[in-house]
Amino acid sequence: MKRLLLFEPGVETLRFFSNRLAEAFTEFGYEVRLVRIHEPFSGLEALQGFILPHETVMITFNFHAIQQEAIFYTPEGGLLWDLYDYYEELQHLPKRYLQICIDGDHTDYMKHFYPEIACGKTMPLAGCGYCSRFVEDAAHPRTEDVTDPASLLSGKPEAPRTVLPVAGRPTDVVFTGCFTSPDFFLPYMKRNGPEYDTFYHNILDDLLAAPDQCIHTVYLRHLNRELPELTKEELKNVMNKMIFLDLWIRFTFRGRVIKTLLENDIPVHCIGAGWDTLPVKKKAPLTHTAYSDTNVCLHAISEAKLSLNVMPWFKRGAHDRIYSSMLNGSVCVTDPSQYLTEHFRDSDMLRYYHLDQLSALPGIVSGLLADPEGMQQIADRAYTFADSRLTWKQFAQELVPYFTTV
Repeated sequence: MKRLLLFEPGVETLRFFSNRLAEAFTEFGYEVRLVRIHEPFSGLEALQGFILPHETVMITFNFHAIQQEAIFYTPEGGLLWDLYDYYEELQHLPKRYLQICIDGDHTDYMKHFYPEIACGKTMPLAGCGYCSRFVEDAAHPRTEDVTDPASLLSGKPEAPRTVLPVAGRPTDVVFTGCFTSPDFFLPYMKRNGPEYDTFYHNILDDLLAAPDQCIHTVYLRHLNRELPELTKEELKNVMNKMIFLDLWIRFTFRGRVIKTLLENDIPVHCIGAGWDTLPVKKKAPLTHTAYSDTNVCLHAISEAKLSLNVMPWFKRGAHDRIYSSMLNGSVCVTDPSQYLTEHFRDSDMLRYYHLDQLSALPGIVSGLLADPEGMQQIADRAYTFADSRLTWKQFAQELVPYFTTV
């Protein structure tokens, strides 16, 4: 039987994802351990006792536990994964490593710039329905560094889920995600002088004019035109230092979407930090709740008729916010991506709007809210589909075939 290690880093959403996978794999009959990544760490001996060579698979998000964290070194100075023939120096990745990307553009980026790293198929993150048990888990976080999730789940029967009908939901429109003023990133653009500042703003102007473009495609187009002498290795390094442009464009459009609704008399409730700084001439109220954990977002979606989404700037994937909206019976209104339009027709299980046609968004939203029966039909179709295809249990099941290749 395969043994699995999953990790709980400091990022709350990634802890939540790891816990959902741990629950699913435990249900499948795997031996699973959840490892808290923090200092001081006292779980090294427990890890060494659990890991069996060629019988243990590590699953991690965003490279946590393979970033040369000091806590995973033995007292003798050796890296724990080295002891089991899991690790060698290759961009700090394990030798027997497989990359799963959540967007097709990211998969292509990896294949182009890191052809030596094996990639599986593209798998957008799963969604999750609100569960009262998550509230208890968040209120009583575990303290063990290495835990068997089977012991955490025992004695915790799942309460029947109640999905509110659309017409009975207290919130009209919700958006779950934080906001930072784009002005915050201006010093990063100016730090290398006016020439770079102009270069960065040209990229942003390109993205503003056509927001359906993948950000790395735009990066490469401008870099190849302005700095054609850069090698592939230099391009990787330069693009890695341009993440602030990704954040600028993301928060710019989040702000524009919310402002467009507010200024057209449509109230919005936002979950996340920073929304009190959004400059807007309000015609409708903006209410906001500070982000505390993923369950707060899920609960808010479960009480909203309509759940907004703004896609990240990879354009051939989905977002777990969309799938969680479906699994909580809320109608998701999102800008499209190539992946989404290939899998979901407009008005069937979600509704589309376009970032370069935001003037149409208030009509889309108000039209939905004025037709609760139509919204209910969309929500019902989406829930049925997502419950059978888009949960963390299905996500975990799709990972299982890869275990025999590592």
